[in-house]
Amino acid sequence: MKQEFEEKEIYSEKSSNIILNMIKDAKNNDEKLLDLNFKQIKKLPKEIGNLTNLKKLDIHWNNLQQIPKEIGNLINLEHLNINDNKLQKLPTEIGNLGNLQFLDISNNQLQKLPKEIGNLGNLQLLDISNNQLQKLPKEFGNLINLRELYINNNKLQQLPKEFGNLRNLENLELNNNQLQQLPKEFENLSNLQKLWIIKNNLQQLPTEFGKLINLNFLKLNNNQLQQLPKEFGNLINLQDLELNNNQLRQLPKEFGNLINLKNLVLNNNQIRKLPKEFGNLRNLQILNLNNNQLRQLPKEFGNLKNLKNLNISKNQLKKLPKEIENLDNLENLNINDNQLQELPKEINQLINLKILDISNNMNIKGTVQLSNSKLENLNIENTNIDEFIVPSDNKLRYINIKNTTLKSLPQSICNKIYSMIIDHSYSTKEDLFKKLCTQ
Repeated sequence: MKQEFEEKEIYSEKSSNIILNMIKDAKNNDEKLLDLNFKQIKKLPKEIGNLTNLKKLDIHWNNLQQIPKEIGNLINLEHLNINDNKLQKLPTEIGNLGNLQFLDISNNQLQKLPKEIGNLGNLQLLDISNNQLQKLPKEFGNLINLRELYINNNKLQQLPKEFGNLRNLENLELNNNQLQQLPKEFENLSNLQKLWIIKNNLQQLPTEFGKLINLNFLKLNNNQLQQLPKEFGNLINLQDLELNNNQLRQLPKEFGNLINLKNLVLNNNQIRKLPKEFGNLRNLQILNLNNNQLRQLPKEFGNLKNLKNLNISKNQLKKLPKEIENLDNLENLNINDNQLQELPKEINQLINLKILDISNNMNIKGTVQLSNSKLENLNIENTNIDEFIVPSDNKLRYINIKNTTLKSLPQSICNKIYSMIIDHSYSTKEDLFKKLCTQ
């Protein structure tokens, strides 16, 4: 044990000498870049402050517990990466780095930031994710040139009102914090294009949220939102929106103003009804509404003619509107685990349908006829279907018929049963073939 300790001490001393020599060489050669990554550095020597012409310093993936105050001498530094260390605090002198444009101090153990961080007025990218920050100093609002800000995986409970001064922000990530609300000054982030606030404790959004009109990407999933303000409909440039795993019970009619939406995720909420204006979302390509409390879909649902993927499983739907036949670009339809009485014949008008899941609808029974020649994947598990008919030139390659009352399979299926993947209750495909293909 003693020998091992001595060996570590010798290695640490050698490592320190190597770092000192690297700093000395960088000074002698007037280097603009110094790379000290993966050097197992526990302490950065104060001589680092001699490199006053340095523009880029990279010391990530080390074991640093502190940064010497001499770091403040690097007044020409533009890029500083200290991520993946063991820092518990930053020296106040970091505020001297007025030319800094890029700062990454993620994956450390920081509990707070010095107020002097507000002096870094030229910062364009700041990553302070994966620390233990509970709040931000009000001087944080002085970072008015920030374009990208990442504060994921901290312990923030609120944002200072000065946060609204960051008017040039384009990308903001606040995932996995403890935010309960957003300050109304959030409205001032008028250049924001991409916003993540996943896994927080948001219960509502301020009405001012609707002023973030340049947002095109928004993820608010895994919060406690119970409703959306009507002003949410002002976010007309949104293309990608995720609101899953909240407590939404309804959507305001103004939601229909989001006409540029292409991807919408609303699963795992408590939505009982969609407003008829939902049919205005004509650019939607992907829509996920599974695990809500929907009892019906408005007839205007048929206006969503660009839909390719639709998941409305795990609701309380007893029927689908006949207008669903207008969704002629639909390729994937999942309506499993509802209360459907029958499979609507309009599904046969979905000429591009490749995947159909109607499993766990026990009230669907008897014969089901499918004329979709492009269908490749069919799931009828846990239904009372005893016969289904498909075109002779069908392209089916997967069928789940587990727990059905099927008495036979179409001959076209039997002809290729050995090359298909079939979920079933039989011990072998041979048993299934004898039972369902020799009637």
